[in-house]
Amino acid sequence: MPLNKFELQTPRLKIREISSQDLDNLPRVLADPQVMLYSTVGVHNREQIQAYIENCQQQYLIPGYGTRAIVDKVTNEFIGICGLHKENLDDRALTHLNYRLAVKHQGKGYASEAVNGLLTMAKDTLNLDCVSALIEPENRASVNVVTRQGFDYRNTTSFRGFKVDVYQIKI
Repeated sequence: MPLNKFELQTPRLKIREISSQDLDNLPRVLADPQVMLYSTVGVHNREQIQAYIENCQQQYLIPGYGTRAIVDKVTNEFIGICGLHKENLDDRALTHLNYRLAVKHQGKGYASEAVNGLLTMAKDTLNLDCVSALIEPENRASVNVVTRQGFDYRNTTSFRGFKVDVYQIKI
């Protein structure tokens, strides 16, 4: 699974930095109420998506971190977003991952594949020993993704004013 500054590859996916070229792709995720149902920031309009892109580019200043685009490795079709983020939660530092897929790409194993790629990068490149996932309890599909990857439930807490369950995996 080669990694350079800009890109991570899995068997079917390319995970790359988000750029202004994604302004027309990101609404498939960020402006879709179904995809954003479990979100601490809600549905985005075009102006908010532009600001989101700029924020993502700032995130890349910390190597290996930040939200990235998930695209089909063969067709280059936009599938969704994922990434690793540093947070302070309940007075402790942690790295958590996130992912969101366009509706038409859900249920095809892409989320699990992206999570697996992020975990490999977290271990092999960032030398992390554990990664967390912060998931609203009602988001059963997301819980299923992380538990199938080996994450265990740790506790329930508040994140950005939302009740979340914290899942963690030792890598």
